Amino acid sequence: MSEVVVRKAQISREYAAKMIERALERAKELEKNVSIAVVDDGGYLVAFARMDAANPSSVKIALDKAFTAATTRIATHKWFEILENDAPLRAGAAIGVERLIVFGGGQPILHEGAVVGAIGVSGGHWTGDTDIGSAALGILENA
Repeated sequence: MSEVVVRKAQISREYAAKMIERALERAKELEKNVSIAVVDDGGYLVAFARMDAANPSSVKIALDKAFTAATTRIATHKWFEILENDAPLRAGAAIGVERLIVFGGGQPILHEGAVVGAIGVSGGHWTGDTDIGSAALGILENA
């Protein structure tokens, strides 16, 4: 017997908003101005914030980082490592994977072993963006 419907988990709006708030706190600690996107497991927006002084281009990049991490289930900083050593994949990914971002700041949101969404942060160097996203993911450790 097969099931007609597959049930899946996804990040709630409540926790997405909590992640945004924690990311904003961390960005302020680091004195960075960023945009932050939290998406569901299909890459669709659940929550978003742009700091007043964030670069306008950070909006799209944050969304694309979150989209990449959600739909590939791979953090964006890992994509660079993967592509660096795989020429055929590098050539194909550039044209075959929509909205692919290959520098840090996009991370899948894992809960009980499943990807339930992703967070994307943009506005600083990718290492700082990753730090801010990691701080936001930290609130899920005891959830």
